[in-house]
Amino acid sequence: NIASLVLVGNIDVDKARTLAEKYFSNWERAEVPSFEYDDPNPTEVTNVALMNRESSVQSVINIAHTIPYTTTSEDRIKVSVLNNIFGGSSSSRLFRNLREDKGYTYGAYSNFDASRLIGEFSAGASVRNAVTDSAVTEFLYEMKRIREEEVTDEELNNAKASLTGSFARSLESPQTVANFALNIDRYNLPKDYYASYLQKLNDVSK
Repeated sequence: NIASLVLVGNIDVDKARTLAEKYFSNWERAEVPSFEYDDPNPTEVTNVALMNRESSVQSVINIAHTIPYTTTSEDRIKVSVLNNIFGGSSSSRLFRNLREDKGYTYGAYSNFDASRLIGEFSAGASVRNAVTDSAVTEFLYEMKRIREEEVTDEELNNAKASLTGSFARSLESPQTVANFALNIDRYNLPKDYYASYLQKLNDVSK
C-alpha cells in the first residue's frame, strides 16, 4: 500500500494495466510502520577530527554538516544553482581556487544532499600534505564569501546554462523520466515540477 509502479516507453495505459494486474494483483496490503525522529541539534562550535596516517601522500579533507534540506524543499532548484557556483562543477569557485589558482589538488567539490528527513552539506578535496592547512583556509574563505557577497552575473548565467544543458540531456534516458514520475509521487511534488523546471531555474536571481 505504499508501492509505486512507473512505466515509461512505447506502451499504452491499457497494456500497462494488464501487465500490472497480471504480476502484482496478488499483493496484499499490510500495516506499514511509521517512525518519528528528532532533528539533530546544530553544533555550537566547529569540530575537527584529525587522523594521522603516516604512509599517505595526500590529505583528504571533508567538511560536512546536517542542514534542513529535504526532498520536498521549495529551495531545491535554488540550491542546485548555488552549489553549481560554489563547488558543484569544474568551473565552480572551489575548483578554480584550489586547483587552478593555488594548485593544491586535482579537484575540489561540494554537494547538497537532500533526504526525506534531513539534508547534508559536504565539501572536500584530496590535497598535497604540505598544503593541508592552507586548503582548509581556502574552503572556509569560500564558504564565508558565498554567504556574504552576491555572486556575479556571469557566475549565475553560467550556472543556469550548465544546469539547463544537464536537464535537457537527462531527458534522453527513459530511466530519468521514470525517476521524475516516481519523485512526484513519492515526495508529493507539484505535478508540473519537472515540466516547469526550466522556467523556475531561469527565475533564480542573485
